[in-house]
Amino acid sequence: MSASTILVADPDEETRLALVEAVQRIAPDAVVIEAADGGALDRLLAESKVDVLFIDVGLPQTNGADIARWRRTGNPQGLIVLVTDMLAPRWSSVATRLGAYDVILKPLRDAHIARVLEAARVIARRLDLLVVEPGRATRALIRKLLGQSHFTFNILEAAGGHEAVRVTERRGIDLAIIEMTLPDYPALEVACRINDRHPGARLLMTGPAMEEGMRRQLATFGASGFLRKPFRFFDVDKAVHESFGLWHPYLINALRREEALAEGSLAEGALAEAPAARRAG
Repeated sequence: MSASTILVADPDEETRLALVEAVQRIAPDAVVIEAADGGALDRLLAESKVDVLFIDVGLPQTNGADIARWRRTGNPQGLIVLVTDMLAPRWSSVATRLGAYDVILKPLRDAHIARVLEAARVIARRLDLLVVEPGRATRALIRKLLGQSHFTFNILEAAGGHEAVRVTERRGIDLAIIEMTLPDYPALEVACRINDRHPGARLLMTGPAMEEGMRRQLATFGASGFLRKPFRFFDVDKAVHESFGLWHPYLINALRREEALAEGSLAEGALAEAPAARRAG
């Protein structure tokens, strides 16, 4: 990870050294700096442009608000990875408040570190993304969801296939999200035309469902995946990770499980209230 600065913050010297050595094996060109407590962490975050922060959740003298502020203002494209011996209840909510990219259990293996640094290389870039979607409200929703991602995008929009092809004839793109039912042009043909001109672009098809056998055709037309509607932030973020061949964070799965549990609790509450409402009526 050339010209990048990686900060390892852990109170245990042996653990810190092991992590530093692992990072240096995987990214020999990176600058690796260390902090043993929150005071040293704050000082280093103020002095250096840190690209990846590995921080033990039990680091003494640490202020979570300061870390979140650094994530928002110091380097919005920097990654925070929380490192812990065990997962506490609601750990995913804490990670989200801090703006963490992921939470990883000790001991960190080389594969864990390599996945984070590989993602950091992509996240450090500003990606040109084309949203091909006839619905204005849906395009606005996709913009909002992408704004919650760790990736940073220059977002272009097209309401139909012809417009999408014209846009990609004028400029390059890194990624496209293409609605399967376009009003003026077959969506897979749009994907094929974009792929011909920009073979390195990742193309995600989207829609409420995929017909049987359609998934096998996606690669033939240059598409790298399917994003099922309705989708949420973590669905989009996972699809972007997969389209770039990146390991998606454990945090994404945790957030999906939390939302599913919350929806299940709401449904149970509604069912419990229904008989009472009928009796009252």
